[in-house]
Amino acid sequence: MTNYFIEFRFHGKAKREIKNLTYNVNRKFNIFTLKKIRPHITLVAPFSTNKEWRLIENFKEVCEKYPLVKFKIKGYGAFEKSRVVYVNVIPSENMIKLRYDLLRKLKKYCKLNNTDIHSILGIIKMSKKYFPHVAIAMKLEPNKFRKIKDYVKSINEPSYEHSLIRMTLIKDNKILYEYDFIRR
Repeated sequence: MTNYFIEFRFHGKAKREIKNLTYNVNRKFNIFTLKKIRPHITLVAPFSTNKEWRLIENFKEVCEKYPLVKFKIKGYGAFEKSRVVYVNVIPSENMIKLRYDLLRKLKKYCKLNNTDIHSILGIIKMSKKYFPHVAIAMKLEPNKFRKIKDYVKSINEPSYEHSLIRMTLIKDNKILYEYDFIRR
């Protein structure tokens, strides 16, 4: 089966700022990546299905239910266990609901990862189980992780509001389908 992701890719000023921050951290701490940097928020983590037509249909159906979905970018954070440093995302209630609606539909015919399954099971506490973020650096060795965490504490914290303009359905690292909330 094929791997899919559902994500929001940043645009405009936010995209430039997060991309520059990521490049600067990568350069300063000698992190080499072969991938092009695309600042994004993962809404549904890797999952698989053999019903792609239904996936596209449900993706579009859920997106059509929502107007522009707002969220906030505020400061930095880190996942200690997986050694990821990130820009913190504070989701709106609509962002959490949109994600839940997607998961509720997908669980019927997709193989979801454990984080997403736990989100479905903990409907009321979902905002506590889902930690949206924008990765700056990941899969770090412990020493580099600590240094990057200290470094981001010393630079200006990002703080602004943003909206989901487009949501993207990714298949094997390529855009399969994209929904534009402005153009509907």
